[in-house]
Amino acid sequence: MNVLLLSMPLFASVGGTQNAPELLNASTTRLVVTSEGAYQTSVTQNAPASASTTQSLTTGGALWTHPDGGLAWIGASVALGNCGTEVFAEYDLNNEAAELFSAFDADPPTAIWSDASPTGLEGHIVASASDANVHFAANQFYVGGDPNVRQTTVRKYTSSSSTPDWTYTFPTITTGGAKVAVSSDGSTLVAAIMDSANLSVEIAVFSPGSGTPISSTTLPPQASASLRGFDLSEDGTTLYYSQGADAYIFDVATKSILFSTSIGASFDSHAISGDGSVFAFGNFNVMRVFTKSGATYLNTVTKNLGGQVYCSMLDLSADSSTLAYAWYFYNPGTAIRIEALNVATGNVTMTHNSTGVSGLQNVIADISMCDDGSRFAVGLWGDQAGPAQELAIYSSTQNAPLTSLNLGGSIFAVDISSDGQRAAASGKAVHANTFGNGGNLTVIDAGGQDFTLRGSPRIGSSPNLEVFGPANKPAVLLSSHLPQSPPATFPGIGTLYVNRPTLIFTALGSTNGSGELTAPYPIANSPGLIGTNQYLQVLFLSPRVLSVDWAKVTFLP
Repeated sequence: MNVLLLSMPLFASVGGTQNAPELLNASTTRLVVTSEGAYQTSVTQNAPASASTTQSLTTGGALWTHPDGGLAWIGASVALGNCGTEVFAEYDLNNEAAELFSAFDADPPTAIWSDASPTGLEGHIVASASDANVHFAANQFYVGGDPNVRQTTVRKYTSSSSTPDWTYTFPTITTGGAKVAVSSDGSTLVAAIMDSANLSVEIAVFSPGSGTPISSTTLPPQASASLRGFDLSEDGTTLYYSQGADAYIFDVATKSILFSTSIGASFDSHAISGDGSVFAFGNFNVMRVFTKSGATYLNTVTKNLGGQVYCSMLDLSADSSTLAYAWYFYNPGTAIRIEALNVATGNVTMTHNSTGVSGLQNVIADISMCDDGSRFAVGLWGDQAGPAQELAIYSSTQNAPLTSLNLGGSIFAVDISSDGQRAAASGKAVHANTFGNGGNLTVIDAGGQDFTLRGSPRIGSSPNLEVFGPANKPAVLLSSHLPQSPPATFPGIGTLYVNRPTLIFTALGSTNGSGELTAPYPIANSPGLIGTNQYLQVLFLSPRVLSVDWAKVTFLP
């Protein structure tokens, strides 16, 4: 690549006549969630000038699949973090391990690192900061070799090393479960266990830099030892959890329960919004949404469905606008219904039905919603080789999936990137009802991007930049170690996501007659780069138009 020095200000107004830009501006909003709170910022994205404008874009579908390779593990838990660029997973049953991958990698991918320290442990569960390089895991180990006597250890990682930055072990011995969650910016990590002997939940809160808890709280005993619902608001202020047939809203700063309500039964369908103002849960024949009103929460939306059915999984968008949920018809156990609704109006905005044909249970394993509510991902147990698609990304306003995969096996966990572009899933290589072991991780992409990276951004490597824009136009790579926060809008040009004062300009060449360009992105073989970030975007010249899409790149070992 050649560094390009521009002779005029990049985004200055230029006098004289210019050709009409191939791309015009479309106003939209983007949610920004931080430890100080959540806010909406207006941005302008490039959109086709007319319905007749055609431009090549990335194709949706599978990016890569990582099978167990004969190790006979099953994918227990998965998280997609760091702006959708890193896939963190833990394996269960055999050859247990924690592994981290680049979502940009080729198929089949190579792990960034593997940590075998969870070997022999149970209760594998992971979480990742959606917009930061912070990964969190919990496991339980047997005390004295007795599977009914367990302690819980949590571990915090970054992409730079397989050695945890720190670990913490809960002193309580229990037969109950454990949970972990991370705020979107990675500044708040929360872990919890169920003290089964005393029927109480213990919550520990951490900063990313230390394994010594900022706070440790043991909540009053309740009637049940079941800890199932567990969701931290994106800003890290509010924790939702369920114990038995009750749901609780816990304030992280004051270590107090702000609100509680009966949910009627113990299920896995629970979620809270990015600022903690909305939560939702499901039960037999009903799904309920609660919205904050003053110091309390009110039941503002209720959806009922008759028959032998329950709301088995759901998730809320960070901006509180949209809820995705799924009904499971448990008799005979092969049919599901997926729906999305507008939280403010209570109106259902899409519906998709899926029925397995093999007689195997077509269970909804997981649902994950992106920040602005525009897309969500669904993972199913499926029907082995039948028509039910085990992994799919949906639009919240379209019945048919944007993209889907029939994996043959069953999914146990799914997570979507904060922008809704990618989803990661983990599970079993054969159907959950079928005897056998082995598993896989899969990353799927919704497509439709005009700029992306292809290849894991390791030091000493040279992944490719794939660019799609106006035909036969010069393209310039804009890069910086900082994002533009908030994004800056330039009428007639687009929205800049890369920090303007520290921009570096690199000539990429020109797009071809179809508007496509592939250029190498060489990364120096310098250990000092590991863990540092670059933010990338493309500017097309003559006339100047910014790519809609941008990429955060964290350099890997």
